[in-house]
Amino acid sequence: MENEASAATFGSPQDDPYLARTLPAQGAFLQNYYGVGHNSLDNYVALVSGQPPNPSTQGDCASGFNDFPSSPAPAPWSGAAGIEPGAGCVYPASVQSLANQLTGKGLSWKAYMEDMGNNPGRDGTQGSVCGHPTPNTNDATEHAAPGDGYAARHDPFVYFHAVIDNPALCSHIVPLGSTSGTMPHSDTSGVTGLVSDLRSVATTPNLSWVTPDLCDDGHDYPCINEAAPGANRVANIDSFLHQWVPIITGSPAYQKDGLLEITFDEAELGADSTACCNEAAGPASSTPGLNGPGGGRTGTLLISPFIRAGSVVSTELNHYSNLTSIEDIFGLPPLGDAQTAPTTWIAVVSATKQ
Repeated sequence: MENEASAATFGSPQDDPYLARTLPAQGAFLQNYYGVGHNSLDNYVALVSGQPPNPSTQGDCASGFNDFPSSPAPAPWSGAAGIEPGAGCVYPASVQSLANQLTGKGLSWKAYMEDMGNNPGRDGTQGSVCGHPTPNTNDATEHAAPGDGYAARHDPFVYFHAVIDNPALCSHIVPLGSTSGTMPHSDTSGVTGLVSDLRSVATTPNLSWVTPDLCDDGHDYPCINEAAPGANRVANIDSFLHQWVPIITGSPAYQKDGLLEITFDEAELGADSTACCNEAAGPASSTPGLNGPGGGRTGTLLISPFIRAGSVVSTELNHYSNLTSIEDIFGLPPLGDAQTAPTTWIAVVSATKQ
């Protein structure tokens, strides 16, 4: 979800009672969870790779879906290993993401993008699967269009050449589909969305990532890509969750050994740029939050059959803590600044096990 401080979502239930009250009562609320920068894209990239904000990702790559320069200006760097220097948008093939880690270990993953494929020409040269701009061209998904609110900048996997240059990996980035399982276009023949995949344990990926469209994630208001949006941004978030969370938590895989996380990229720019967890600036950006050291306090929910309902966790955590938590679950080494996270949410939520 997008651009909301914790006080505006979990603290003000008049517009989002499902998110603010119903769901926290089912799991653990991480009340001191933080984004790592502003604007959106740097947070999404951090969540799947541990790469810190740089001037291009801080600007949501609005100037183009551009590669990193082949010879970036050298910068003194004594931080985490594996950080790409310089400023750019599409990381070189040497930079790994969680997708590459999972695939390398023989684990399955899928990224489900709402509205991807509704207008294949808008979403990039790949059509209805793995839609992204051609590198070093403009991004037509910077703004929503009627009937299509997919935004490449909210799909972090397409910012890695190690994913988009590999057709087998790129094919894991698919349209979300409808709540009935319908897919958007005929060119998705044989491609399954979240509802279809959740019908059995065998077809459910080890890791599923879901990004709502620019209306349902709370980014846009008013919305032009949906006919009947809610009363405001957080009401749209609430409506989306109310539709999809019961589908997920009712699935065989979730009930067997599942975990659902609901998180936000950042607090609203200009309102909160605080940080936690010893976050350090990257080699190319001294202020990850543009006007401060981080992305602000957003809060996050973890819901699982193995987490005590109604738990509240006060430990400070951020997107790097999140990445290393997921990597720990799957037995993977931490990438980038995930190496610097002082703790994981596994460690602090373990006390809330049923």
